[in-house]
Order: sequence, then structure tokens, then C-alpha cells
Amino acid sequence: MTRKKQILLILMEECAEVSQRASKCIRFGGFDNDKELEKEIGDLLCMIDLLAGDDIIDYALCDEQSKVKMEKLKKFSRIFSTVKTWEENNERMDI
Repeated sequence: MTRKKQILLILMEECAEVSQRASKCIRFGGFDNDKELEKEIGDLLCMIDLLAGDDIIDYALCDEQSKVKMEKLKKFSRIFSTVKTWEENNERMDI
């Protein structure tokens, strides 16, 4: 297996681990899950750094795309909204 394939494979695994930990943050909450999420994101960032270091990706292009995504989120999500949804107003801790 080439270095590039190894990096991409581990990147995929790290993405899955971030996804799993984010799910646990939603399901169970808690400081420990938040800290574990930080660790998993750190592992993912390491793989992104390796991709950039091997010239597989370009940080500048990634940064541009990040800005595009931010604008989409502002337009199409409620992340930046100050108005609470029904679910937020009626959130139960045991759900």
C-alpha cells in the first residue's frame, strides 16, 4: 500500500471516530465526551496535516472552501440563529 493510500485510509478511520464521538456527545452529553471529541478531532487534524505535507491537499483551497461552507451554514442552518426551536425550548435531559 502506498503512503498516500495509508494516509487516506487512516483519514477515513479518523473521520468515522469523530462521527461516533459526536454522536455520543449528543446522546450522553458530559464533559468527558467533549474531551474525547477534542482528542478525536486532534487525530483527524494530524491526518489533514499529513495530507497537506505530502501535497495531496492545499490548505489555501481548504480554507477557501471552509469560508464557502460557513456562508452556506449562515444561510441554510439555524446554527447562527438566536431564535430557539421548539426542541431547544422543550429539551429534556433524559432523552
